[in-house]
Amino acid sequence: MKKSILTIGVGLALTFSGSSMANILLSGDFIQTQISDDGTLGDGSSDPGLVYDSTGTGTFNSNYDYVAPGTPFEAFGIRYDGSGLLDNDNSHTAGSVGSSDDFALTSLIDFSSSSVYDNHAIWSGGNSVLSITHNFFFNDEDERINITSLITANTDITGLLFSRAVDPDPDSRAHGTADTNNQRGIDNNADGDAVDPGDVAVENFVGSLGSVSGSPLGLFADSGFTQNTGISGSCCSTIDPLTYLGGGNLGDSSIGDHGIGIAFILGDLLAGQSISVDYAYVMGGSLATIDLPPTPVVDATAPSTISIMLLSLSGLLAFRRK
Repeated sequence: MKKSILTIGVGLALTFSGSSMANILLSGDFIQTQISDDGTLGDGSSDPGLVYDSTGTGTFNSNYDYVAPGTPFEAFGIRYDGSGLLDNDNSHTAGSVGSSDDFALTSLIDFSSSSVYDNHAIWSGGNSVLSITHNFFFNDEDERINITSLITANTDITGLLFSRAVDPDPDSRAHGTADTNNQRGIDNNADGDAVDPGDVAVENFVGSLGSVSGSPLGLFADSGFTQNTGISGSCCSTIDPLTYLGGGNLGDSSIGDHGIGIAFILGDLLAGQSISVDYAYVMGGSLATIDLPPTPVVDATAPSTISIMLLSLSGLLAFRRK
């Protein structure tokens, strides 16, 4: 049963005092995933990473995990003027600022029991320059993981860029191949482009199909920010927002063990200001039936309800530490 927004606020306050830093398992009818303590899907060492059950019966086979086999890779990256690339990667040692991951864990909390969504976890972390909060949420019947990433500047920041990237390997364990058929955009009327009504533009979607199973995984956003997607020939390490804002390095389609990602230009923030971006990992029986989220008509610069609640949570955390 769905809960009210008021219940979320109460849940935030009640759950705060008992927050857990352990990885969080989220499991619906179609999707099972693990939110790790570095803010990624999977932790690089244990199942599940991200598993999809096309039957919707909650029967999850780890042999078809998208991000756990081989060299696992699911990550987010940030750049701002003068920073160089900063990232957290599920293959890294979790929360180790100065070692592999650049953003240390602040909190990881399961809100599923008090959210309007059946499955809902919130990861928070950061460094001296900025704080990041990732909301991961979906209902049991969804074939997608919605993500809202909220970035708060601790000092003035210009030229803020953000990316999310993955190496999709649904056939690695079951069929012994990491190859996928990858594409930017969805050409629903099969006329050779992705610009017609009903199509999904290349800047809004990038996806893959398992070369044997045909299992789809995509990244989608229609954010209101300047954004783009890309396919990377380096399957397990390309996180840089600049790569994906440039359309990747393999054109609009490829076949191979390649990575996919999406990136956004978020702009400038003064100290204390926040900005959020919505995007999703999308799955489905095929690209034609992939579960794209509805596009809300929201001013991208205005704080959403969830952003306001997250800022309140951050304030509670700061107060508790004092």
